[in-house]
Amino acid sequence: MDYKAKLGRNIKSLMEYRNDAWKCVRCGLCRMGDPEDVDGQDFIDNCPAGTTYGFELFYSAGKWDLIKCLTAEPPEIDEPTELMKKAIFTCTGCGRCQEVCNYMKGLEPMNAFQALKAYAIEKWGIKKEHNNLVQSILNYDNPWMAPRRTRAHWARKLDFKLKDATKEDVDILFFPGCNASYVPEIVPTARATANIMRSVGIDFGILGEKERCCGSTAFRCGAFEMFEKYKKQNIEQLNSLGIKTMVTACAGCHSTFSHNYAGDLDFEVVHVIEYVARLIDEGKIEFKNNLDMTLTYHDPCHIGRYGDIYEAPRKVLKALPGVTFNEMKRIKQSSMCCGSGGGVKTAYPEMALSVASNRLDEAKEAAGASTVVSCCPFCEINLGEAAKARQDGTKVVDIMELVEQAMKG
Repeated sequence: MDYKAKLGRNIKSLMEYRNDAWKCVRCGLCRMGDPEDVDGQDFIDNCPAGTTYGFELFYSAGKWDLIKCLTAEPPEIDEPTELMKKAIFTCTGCGRCQEVCNYMKGLEPMNAFQALKAYAIEKWGIKKEHNNLVQSILNYDNPWMAPRRTRAHWARKLDFKLKDATKEDVDILFFPGCNASYVPEIVPTARATANIMRSVGIDFGILGEKERCCGSTAFRCGAFEMFEKYKKQNIEQLNSLGIKTMVTACAGCHSTFSHNYAGDLDFEVVHVIEYVARLIDEGKIEFKNNLDMTLTYHDPCHIGRYGDIYEAPRKVLKALPGVTFNEMKRIKQSSMCCGSGGGVKTAYPEMALSVASNRLDEAKEAAGASTVVSCCPFCEINLGEAAKARQDGTKVVDIMELVEQAMKG
């Protein structure tokens, strides 16, 4: 069973998950890390919402019970309490529960909980915080309420001019995404990626100010109807370019284009970390600079559990000269979410930072590393804010920035 491909793909209506809800046996494995990797209880928990709030309603089993009540005939709940809404919308969509439960019992809890968000929006309305986000995507083509005309401003500090893929023929499209285009802390990732591709002779282009949000953030919040209408324009635009490969800098973009656009795109979608790993295998990247640092890697949910991309980032990190790479306890399929996904960072920022701080504890205590690297802008934003709040020297860096540093003579 290719169970990973089901994460976030082909999500059904809530009623279609009614029978699955009764199959949960409350084994509790969905809330735990891999017992073979975790010694003791310090880092065994692996459900962001459940770990944060502690009540059963926030864990998978509790949300299955909520689905039972909502899909009963007649429904046993007319008006939800604020606690119920909080339990629904604090799910980060990390997919850890589904990683375990689909393998063991063939259930799709994370997909069901996405359907639960969509149901809640349909019945009780969208959360105010999420509505602002969705409206920003509709009005500005990005979730940051930033002007379209500034989308490509990140490229102004490059030493070369990028091709405009809407006007020139290119085989490779670099799609930096909203975060790498607008968020100051993440913009260096876009520049680093462009510099790396340029230095090894890749002929590529960008969409510039015509690049549009993939719609991931709206979809993860449960705004399915808006997402489906929005993505049609993206499909038309992207397929008209005649490209062979799209390289994404964002884990969320990669997941969305790979799963939610599956079958509609005429080209290959590759996350930049996969692309760089290929370049290393082909001998096209030469490292000249010794980085002399100890670091650990945080697996993003949306290229890890969603995309099964685990070895490429580790291959790249191990190839960097002067790097001591130590693993945390919860890694790969058992990686702990950073806490920001599913609209949680927008609506429940305290929870997002609490989960991120716990992850940084693991980096320092279990991996002995004060530098955490990843390849997801959402993870890096959230972990980065948590690192600043700690004031203990912890740093959060994107892998592309390290690759660029190591390539410089």
